[in-house]
Amino acid sequence: MKHAPLQLRPYQRKNADEILACLERGVRGVLYVLPTAGGKTVVVVGGVIRTVVDVGWPTVFLVHRRELLQQSVRQLTAVGIDAAIVDPDHDPDPTALVHVCSIDTLKARKGRLAAWLRTIRLVVVDEAHHTVAPGWQALLEAMPNAQRLGVTATPFRGDGKPLGDLFEVVVRGPSVMELTAAGFLCPAEVWAPFSPDLSGVKVSRGDFSAGDLDRVMNNDKVTKLALNSYAARMPGEPAIAFCSSIDHARRVAELFSAAGWLSVSVDGDMDPDERDAAISGLAAGRIQVLTSCMIISEGTDIPVVAGAIFLRPTKSAQLYMQQAGRVLRINPGKRRACIIDLADNVKLHGMPEADRTWSLQHGLIPFTHRTVRCPVCHRRFAPAAACPGCRRTFRGQDAAPVVRRLEQLADSMVRSLPIEDLERIAVNEKDLLRIARLRNYRDGWLYYAKQRLSQRLAKQFEMRRYA
Repeated sequence: MKHAPLQLRPYQRKNADEILACLERGVRGVLYVLPTAGGKTVVVVGGVIRTVVDVGWPTVFLVHRRELLQQSVRQLTAVGIDAAIVDPDHDPDPTALVHVCSIDTLKARKGRLAAWLRTIRLVVVDEAHHTVAPGWQALLEAMPNAQRLGVTATPFRGDGKPLGDLFEVVVRGPSVMELTAAGFLCPAEVWAPFSPDLSGVKVSRGDFSAGDLDRVMNNDKVTKLALNSYAARMPGEPAIAFCSSIDHARRVAELFSAAGWLSVSVDGDMDPDERDAAISGLAAGRIQVLTSCMIISEGTDIPVVAGAIFLRPTKSAQLYMQQAGRVLRINPGKRRACIIDLADNVKLHGMPEADRTWSLQHGLIPFTHRTVRCPVCHRRFAPAAACPGCRRTFRGQDAAPVVRRLEQLADSMVRSLPIEDLERIAVNEKDLLRIARLRNYRDGWLYYAKQRLSQRLAKQFEMRRYA
């Protein structure tokens, strides 16, 4: 049966062509970065895998969760590719050119499957920010003839480890702000009715200690605030509550159900079929609020979800962005993504559309992303003269000033970061002059950099105007 090719959006076609050009010239590791809900899988499946399979490349698509195996097979089938599965119950199919593989299974069997792994020409790594974890290097080295394509919305890790050891070239898609302005993502509105006291919560491995966090967040007072906010801001709309523990998720679901909302908790201890039924129930409208601890932060595609309830504070920008991204997908009748933040995650990490700077060599570059919380309606937003929720105006110190990002970088960082990253965060001629001085650039570079800056600022103004 012949399938029609997927219709790629203009930026998706451009990104696919850029990736294919990298593969054609022999780049060993390509990292493709596109925000959650921007259509990464469409680009990879319809634009890249479809093309390399047509020229006979044996290809492996690595996924790290069971739920994504069948989802990926369906997406490949949609473009006419019959893919096989490698999981605890299946070995490679010698008649298949494309395999969707469980990462854990492939790690465990790489010795027994060594001959087959050496035939692979392209390995696609979903959620590629996981690739510096233990065991990854050995698995990728077991495919010595394969070029690598990593795919992620968050090209940095909570532990700070950069991705430069496995990837050489970055292909960047549009930002969250650009996709929102173009109508490909829903605009996010954030409400912050509560700030948790985290002064007694310890930090372990770069994030808040799970046990300490649960003692702060898993209480009925906080949950009832979440209930009231849900009833006020998005009553009856499909939402996901991100919780601090399995017990917390179950208690939140219990209280939402007692208040009359259809609510179910999902966790890794559940029977997989039962968990799948709960997630599909949210998509189908049989469930209004799904509560979870770390089960649906990555990869879950439920476009109808209109709201996120943050009940798990995190120091991880990567986790925060993955969770916020769950609700940004567009869907008929969905006008906005509503985020109820009772964890101060937006205060710590910035608005979902904030531009974040990172590099393959340094990981995420820490910056302060200022936001304002309206004392009247509790809306949180990027610094502005008036609250977008209740239109209260700000004077003097009420509105937080925008911090100049390049000024936060040490001279050593300005000397070492890729120049394209530095230009992305420069906001005026003074920034460009500093870059030129520290890197010994000539006047010609400064002349053209000013032109690029002017064009970029004009584009950003238009995007904010119509967002």
